[in-house]
Amino acid sequence: MNPVKLDIASQISGLPVPRRTDDVKPSENESFKSVLKSFVNDVNDLQHKAADVEHKFLTGEISDVHQVMLASEEASIGFELLMEIRNKLVESYKEIIRTPA
Repeated sequence: MNPVKLDIASQISGLPVPRRTDDVKPSENESFKSVLKSFVNDVNDLQHKAADVEHKFLTGEISDVHQVMLASEEASIGFELLMEIRNKLVESYKEIIRTPA
């Protein structure tokens, strides 16, 4: 038996179990527009937070570079996700337009 495989199996068993998606119930009052607008606002907030943390780091208020990098990466990942959503929406719109009536 390979001891490396046993070690990996023991590490995997300690990982948290992902939440089931059927547990999430969409709000009846929430429209796609409001969800998308909320996400855009969240990404905007992440970018402002990252800029604020970077400013505090440059002025010496924060000395932890990890905190700066974390805020910057969160903003970057959020923006990349937002751009992918936008690209999928544009692609879907183009597909609908090409569909014959």
